[in-house]
Amino acid sequence: MRETSPQSDSQATWQELLQAIRRRQTELMRQRPWRDSGLVPNPSGREAQLASVEARLGFVLPPSYRAFLANHDGWPRFYEGAGLLGSRELGREKHLDLVAQTFESCFPPSDAPNSKPISKPSLLPFGIDSAGTTLFAFDLDSRRDDGECEVVAWLNEVGVRRCDFTSFLRLVLELCDAEHAELRREQATADADEDSSQLLAVAAIA
Repeated sequence: MRETSPQSDSQATWQELLQAIRRRQTELMRQRPWRDSGLVPNPSGREAQLASVEARLGFVLPPSYRAFLANHDGWPRFYEGAGLLGSRELGREKHLDLVAQTFESCFPPSDAPNSKPISKPSLLPFGIDSAGTTLFAFDLDSRRDDGECEVVAWLNEVGVRRCDFTSFLRLVLELCDAEHAELRREQATADADEDSSQLLAVAAIA
């Protein structure tokens, strides 16, 4: 897909990507008001809240997501009805169980002889929809020296992996851009059909 982030060559920050996603989602909502997208994030989280969730989890959050929570403590219905979880919701058992179930359904045990079982990654869900069909999670086993973790996402029963939270946001922007491009093609086709109808009507009168 064509990259249309605020800066070229994938240099946009997570803040800039969030702003671009919000603008694109706003444009899409004007054309498709039935889309399940939230355009307003939660207020900023306090340092005490972030420290509390890290103490409860037993590890520090990926720096980019921690910074996101400091600016917006969650974002309801961020994409495809899935909200970005705030500090109070991170690590809750119901979300952990749902991610575990999703992983098992995507990677069932093999019946082949001598097959090695697939090890389950340590996942921290940070996004989920009400039906549990769209999920975003950090793979804690992939933590880098800078503290960032890879993101595993399930979108429409398709699993994808991105190198970190910023790269995940870039993917969301690409998906929004693709939907916007589809809308423009549909509008162009509708306009062309209308022009053809008008020409036929004129020709019939003549």
